[in-house]
Amino acid sequence: MIPFWFRRRRYFRYTRHVAGAIRRRLWRVVALFIGLFVVHVLAMVGFEGFDALQAIWLTLTTATTVGYGDISAETPWGRLATIACMYTFGIFLLAQAVSDLFDYRALQRERRRRGEFKWKNMKDHLLIVNVPAQDADIYLTRLIDSVRRTPALDDIPVQLLTPRYRDGLPAELVNAGVTHYSDVAESSDSLEAANAISAHYIMVIADETYDARSDSHTYDILSRIRQLAERGARERSPVIVAEVVDDANRERILAAGATTVMRPMRAYPELAVRALVAPGVEQVLETLFTHEDDRLVRFDVPFENLRWSDVVVGFVRADAGIPMGYIDAQGVHTNPPPSAVCGGSAVIALVDESLDVSPTKVATCLAAAPAAAA
Repeated sequence: MIPFWFRRRRYFRYTRHVAGAIRRRLWRVVALFIGLFVVHVLAMVGFEGFDALQAIWLTLTTATTVGYGDISAETPWGRLATIACMYTFGIFLLAQAVSDLFDYRALQRERRRRGEFKWKNMKDHLLIVNVPAQDADIYLTRLIDSVRRTPALDDIPVQLLTPRYRDGLPAELVNAGVTHYSDVAESSDSLEAANAISAHYIMVIADETYDARSDSHTYDILSRIRQLAERGARERSPVIVAEVVDDANRERILAAGATTVMRPMRAYPELAVRALVAPGVEQVLETLFTHEDDRLVRFDVPFENLRWSDVVVGFVRADAGIPMGYIDAQGVHTNPPPSAVCGGSAVIALVDESLDVSPTKVATCLAAAPAAAA
């Protein structure tokens, strides 16, 4: 691990050196070209008697090799100045500047591909910190797809902070407009490079789903984000969703700066997206996966010709839970419209664990509901 880290740091220094060298060389070439440009313009004014606009026009058409021929140097000194300034140096420097510009842009594209480019102007984006240790590509593809299908997030910039994709992101993520910064998340410099302080949403993913040590990494990351926030002023704090492996660490992670916490649910990345746009709903959804607190119960009690609003009111008044849907010959119907006239073989209700709700009680609720008007 340590030797790899030093190799990587040396590579970062090398790429910064190359980019800086190209940039400095480009500016030197541009400065020399501008100097020759000015010298040639002055020479045309002094030797040929052109006015400033004519001298500039002749210099531009000569330097760009267009050569319209409508104006040209006639005196020996004027022609010598054109050969020295434009033909010998100007055109060469212009070609060199264009070549350096292409090299610089190619290097920047490569740095963006490898996650070494700092998007300095990125703000109000979604920053995803870390990726799952297993099946990361599949999880991220589904996560980003859910982000793009959520109206509040459909056009938000998305950036990853992870060392996972040093050779470039998968094509599916690139096509979805995802960028990344390739570095470990447990670093204030990395979080700053990924613009954590200016993000609108931050999602901290547990790399190991069942290893509670992931919570320590999450706590460290949140602490660093909070330190960055204290150093810079922002009108609003980012919404931070953090995955927590051990429920005993929930309060600790919340105290570290998370807006909300949730269990890692790799099969349902949509839950994480819901937690981003509506913090708190993930806790309601999490209870549906357990037999603690609230639970979904199926009551096999037939009924017919009842308005759904009356079914709901009957359950609530009888303290029998909250109906979430019903089942008939066509299948399961979830959250039908209140005015819908329903009938079926069973009702699915959200019931608190403290309630003792039997099928007999449910049958009584349904029998007491008024029949829908014909």
